[in-house]
Amino acid sequence: MKISKLKFKRSTIILIILLLISNAASMSCRSQKNTMVKIGVLYPMTGDLADKGIDSIRALQMAADEINESGGIRSMDGALIELVYADTKGNPETGSAETERLIIHEKVTAIIGTYQSSVTKAATQIAERHETPFIVSISLADIITERGFRYTFRVQPKAEYYCRDQVQFLSDYSKVTRRKIKRVALLHENTDFGTSTSLAQKKALTARGYEISSDVSYVAEGVKDLGHAVRKVLASNPDAILTVTYFNDSILIFRELSARSITLPVIDTAGGTVSSDFISTMGRDAENIFTSAEYSKFTNTGRDINRKFRMRYGIDITGDSAYAYQSMFVIKDALERSGSSDRQRLREYIAATDMNQGEKMILPAERIRFNHEGQNEFARLYIVQIQNGEYIPVWPAEYAAGRIKY
Repeated sequence: MKISKLKFKRSTIILIILLLISNAASMSCRSQKNTMVKIGVLYPMTGDLADKGIDSIRALQMAADEINESGGIRSMDGALIELVYADTKGNPETGSAETERLIIHEKVTAIIGTYQSSVTKAATQIAERHETPFIVSISLADIITERGFRYTFRVQPKAEYYCRDQVQFLSDYSKVTRRKIKRVALLHENTDFGTSTSLAQKKALTARGYEISSDVSYVAEGVKDLGHAVRKVLASNPDAILTVTYFNDSILIFRELSARSITLPVIDTAGGTVSSDFISTMGRDAENIFTSAEYSKFTNTGRDINRKFRMRYGIDITGDSAYAYQSMFVIKDALERSGSSDRQRLREYIAATDMNQGEKMILPAERIRFNHEGQNEFARLYIVQIQNGEYIPVWPAEYAAGRIKY
């Protein structure tokens, strides 16, 4: 059921108020001798991408509560995590201003955010100037960790990694299905998210000998019809299509493809297709769609965290919320090792992070370790296919929970 804009904004505001009350109540119940470590939470809470921001905020609140309820930061005499919220409104200028407010006025120790690459680029620049650690939970533009910044660390894979895995999947898909794939079309929205991913896709495809049949971009904000863009892509006669979308445009694209009974593989880049409302909005037309995914509830670690998230919020965890949850424990791990909330000292300990698979390292990777650019160098992805209304991991083989349907 489509929720009106007014109703969504009202429910969003109510949720934020409840989170703030919950956070304050939790803190007031603690002994006054406990030190507080303020962590800035910077996401879109209003606007078209508010659902993405709220999804991440929920996971961060759950992680902070788990840390506080288990004794806080033990090396700091049980210091408690206090989350300080800021709304980017999906706007780079607002994100920058809110970053400065969090650092100067709220005096946060570190910041986690922000979902949109364009906002993250601007916000991390402010954090760098003020020498404040910034953990990027979700934002995949390569440039974010390629500017020589010392205080920016990204847990999520960057665009290059998404494209690396997509192209490898195309190769494996051909072997499994015996369908020859030579020509690949690109269809993407035109912000930093889409353009940086498209560039990385071209590079990865060309390196593996694929031909780019077309490269079509569009403006996602406020778009009502993408029939022309889809027709342009199909006119190039591709064997496969790689898309980069947000929610509304993903619905328009995949409805158009479904109406034309297109059966060639179309693989999204963990965009609108992994939004919590995508399957319910698309209905049966969502079946068999592929997308990259950062997380899955069908893995051993995924089941446990998804159970906790669903018990608390009544919905499944997503890649966005899983990476936000993980980011909180990256900061917790660094705080424990540093024994201090000093920003410069904390930065050194975040840079030295080396978290192996375990109770609080929940990602589909061997470990979390940041390279000299601040990028989690072990980050990797699943390719999932929507089967019977669920996101089923079908690649890589060692994590597959089902077979490819074609």
